[in-house]
Order: sequence, then C-alpha cells, then structure tokens
Amino acid sequence: MATREDNMPKVKKENESNALASGQLHRGLQIKGRLWIENEGRTYLSWGRVVLLERIGEYGSVSAAAKSMQMSFSHAWHLVEDMNMLSPQPLVEKQAGGRRGGGAWLTDAGKQAIREFFQLVERFQDWIETERL
Repeated sequence: MATREDNMPKVKKENESNALASGQLHRGLQIKGRLWIENEGRTYLSWGRVVLLERIGEYGSVSAAAKSMQMSFSHAWHLVEDMNMLSPQPLVEKQAGGRRGGGAWLTDAGKQAIREFFQLVERFQDWIETERL
C-alpha cells in the first residue's frame, strides 16, 4: 500500500508524479493540481512541508526528519522556522542539542495543521473528480 510519502511530489519528476490530485475529464484529457496554503503571500503549508511535519512527529528531530526526506538540515530548519512564523501558533517546538541532546516535537497546532491540510487535499480531490468540461 502506498503511503503519502511514496507519492510526495518531486519538482524534477514528470507532471503525473507532480500532481497532488488528479482526475479524468474526457477524451484523454486529465485535470491535475497541487495545493498549498499561503499567508501574507508566502507559502505556509504545502505537501512537502506537511510531510516534514509528519516526519518530525515520527522521529522527534528536525535532523532525522530532513535526512529521511533527503533534505539538508539547514533547509528543513528554515522551513520549520518559516511555518512557525507564518502560523498563529508554533507548529514545532524544539530544544537545541547539548548534554541532554536536542529534539523537536509537534505542538497541538502542528498536529491540527496536518489534519486540516489533508482534509483540504481530500476536498480538492473530490472537486477534481466531479469536474467535467
């Protein structure tokens, strides 16, 4: 069974793999789309950002989450900082390393943001499936 991570869009892939939602129209025509949420004109949540949040929740570390996605730590850290800044409440709390080690965890707001994003994805897919030309 494919997971969301297996289907995570990659910028350099063909359009089929880049679509978050897709459906048939008619005579071979298809409708495809990607979904992201912006705040003040800046990307707040997107498929990749939400997967990063899920991985932080799974691994308890920004570093481990980034590594699992073949992403640099600095890029992942920047994305987390950006999401936290654009969100009304922090999505990720973190503790810097040291004698006791570091870590990161999702806040209740972070868990809610993931749920709401995938609810939007489901509604988006439902809309695409009802569209006809």
